[in-house]
Amino acid sequence: MTRPLSVAVIGAGMSGVFIGHHLKSAGHEVTIYEKRSAVGGTWDANTYPGLHVDVLTRNYEFPFARRHHWSKHYAPGSEVRSYLQDFARSAGLLPHVRFNTEVTAAVWRDEGCWVLTLDDGTTGVFDIVVSATGFLRMPRIPNTPGRDSFAGRQFHSSAWDHSIDLRDKGIRYGVVGTGSSGVQIVTALGRMGHDVTHFIRSPQWMQVKPNPNYTWWEKAVLRIPPLAKRYDQRMAEKRVKTDGTETWKLVDGPDREEMNRRFAKMLEDAIPDPQLRAKFTPTEPPGVKRIAKTPDYYRVVQQPNVHPVFSGVRRVEPTGLVDDEGSLHEVDVVVWATGFDAHAYMRPMSVTGPDGVTLDDAWRDGVKAFRAIGVPRFPNFFLLCGPFAPINSLTIPTTLAHEVGYLMRLFDVIADTGVAYAPTEEATQAFLDDVAAALPGTTFALGDNWYSQRVGVPIIWPFTRAKHEQQYEVLSMSDFEAYPPAASAGDGETQPQDAVIPARRPGRSG
Repeated sequence: MTRPLSVAVIGAGMSGVFIGHHLKSAGHEVTIYEKRSAVGGTWDANTYPGLHVDVLTRNYEFPFARRHHWSKHYAPGSEVRSYLQDFARSAGLLPHVRFNTEVTAAVWRDEGCWVLTLDDGTTGVFDIVVSATGFLRMPRIPNTPGRDSFAGRQFHSSAWDHSIDLRDKGIRYGVVGTGSSGVQIVTALGRMGHDVTHFIRSPQWMQVKPNPNYTWWEKAVLRIPPLAKRYDQRMAEKRVKTDGTETWKLVDGPDREEMNRRFAKMLEDAIPDPQLRAKFTPTEPPGVKRIAKTPDYYRVVQQPNVHPVFSGVRRVEPTGLVDDEGSLHEVDVVVWATGFDAHAYMRPMSVTGPDGVTLDDAWRDGVKAFRAIGVPRFPNFFLLCGPFAPINSLTIPTTLAHEVGYLMRLFDVIADTGVAYAPTEEATQAFLDDVAAALPGTTFALGDNWYSQRVGVPIIWPFTRAKHEQQYEVLSMSDFEAYPPAASAGDGETQPQDAVIPARRPGRSG
């Protein structure tokens, strides 16, 4: 490496600390901007009752930072938050994080650098910008008529009001939304004995999965690498039996038919009453939307203190919520578990590239990105878990291991040559064509979901894990176009456009 690069990472969630660690280890000058006061991203923001990760915790660890004292196979959110904060501290990243600082704008200068404007009016100059802002960040609350008239307390699930005493069983809750957050909140409150009304406009498929505690012997096994490897292999084999093959959502056929039967049987076993079961049966097949995993939602929602309402919310009144049939449901607290704008990406931050072209301009006719990590005409501006990342099929650490290894090799080229790079239009279009050809056969294209952008195209990875890893195996510089070198660049030779740099990933994950 000719010289260290100055790199701005926007966001100190899982993606930000992952790449921050590797940038720091490689000797680059890294600054991580975080608008919150702590590391953790969505795991710092979300603190609602019942929050837990919905993939096996072992698969949610960084492959280079194993932890052996998780309490459950699907860890509580508080433990994930502590894990990320502990990692950032032990990796020496905290001095590189500027907390309570939001980036409002990024502008490319012809000298070959990015100028970031911060919310306090100050600026910073960097060779590279990495957007690690996540996709569950911008809350969506429906503009329901009368919402401001509600006399009780109301908030989005990602901004839980902890001034409410959960020991007070006299408080009536209304929960709107049937995604993972809504399911987890209703389950937790219902278990505690609270009076909960759950508004279910569109029932969703759920996978009933137990969430056992880690036993002492499991914790002991996981401390011994050869035994831990075998344990992970056995858990992977078990997942195939419970979750189906990797391809059932990707291609039609017997595996998908088997999973359709399995989900129907799961619902039948959980809700014996055929009339109630019919109300809980989604109109679309399994796999169209993200499938919530729960050990006991169906059991809890049949308790006398939990009231499912199979309707949306027509309006809000001072004393409660009026459903689509016109019935008023009196509640004291409204929880809007209505999800996030998954396509906000780094917005509301504005991004302006060469010739004054903004990212909003580039995405006016639909979101476009090269392999989820770059955008044509925006040199040295990169994304983690960006558009078309496998957010419904691979764990975040697995995705990051593939993406970050690729980017670190590209950063070596940038450091050695002093040249800025952006994906070419041709490489990006070839990638998008590949995705578009595969999408019609997937479950993601069979109905409405939050993966779809406004033009109706699911922004999702429609292939296997193996293909995801394969696309990052080789860094071919013919997929990138060079921009003028930065004024402060070294005198390294420009990398040939047909150069191929082999894989050197920072780690693997299950």
